[in-house]
Amino acid sequence: MTRDPIHDEVVRDELDELGQRHFLDVRATVRSLLDGMPGRQRAAFAVAVAERLLAEHEGLPVTEQVPEVLQWRPALDSVWHCLRRDEPTGRRQVAEVVGAFYLSPIYLDRRHDNPGDRNDHATMAAFYAAACYLHGCLEFATWAGWRGFDVATLRAAGDQDWVHRRPVNTSSLAWELAHPAIQAELDRQLVDVELLGEQGWVLVEDGEDRDGLIASLRRHGYALP
Repeated sequence: MTRDPIHDEVVRDELDELGQRHFLDVRATVRSLLDGMPGRQRAAFAVAVAERLLAEHEGLPVTEQVPEVLQWRPALDSVWHCLRRDEPTGRRQVAEVVGAFYLSPIYLDRRHDNPGDRNDHATMAAFYAAACYLHGCLEFATWAGWRGFDVATLRAAGDQDWVHRRPVNTSSLAWELAHPAIQAELDRQLVDVELLGEQGWVLVEDGEDRDGLIASLRRHGYALP
């Protein structure tokens, strides 16, 4: 979809007045910072996004959970473990999961561009994170971030009370983007990428990760394996 730069600037001005961020600015900042990082840091950023989405899905009632999302738990756990201790066995496990997904009907027979498909966002974020760990590609990391933003927009869209609180002089789009769920996700991604820039990624033994990103993410509210 072609964006209108003038319209984007108007929305940006409205968000500035509200003291909130525009997702395009955050996306550009995150991409620029990730572009200057090695693949290991990019993978850590991607798996942090995917972990949020998977953990949210795992928190749903059992009747609402779906196998296509839950099947990524072992792969994400392996990525976290391999980022802490680089083990060939874990890398092979991640590669096998990614290869099987490429050949699966879920990947081959379905579209993956439906902005309203929350389950697909979680699935694809996990896939991007695993692929980013294997290849270190910038695109995989940024795509995972986009999926996190997409899920945040769905949370915002479901908040009918927020719609009715819109100030008279604020457009509906700017007000939607100002929703706390969206702003929290944007802030989270900036924090993650800044932590990676400051601390890099330190390979450590199990139980000695206080200097690594995992410890930092735990201090910022993540429940990690």
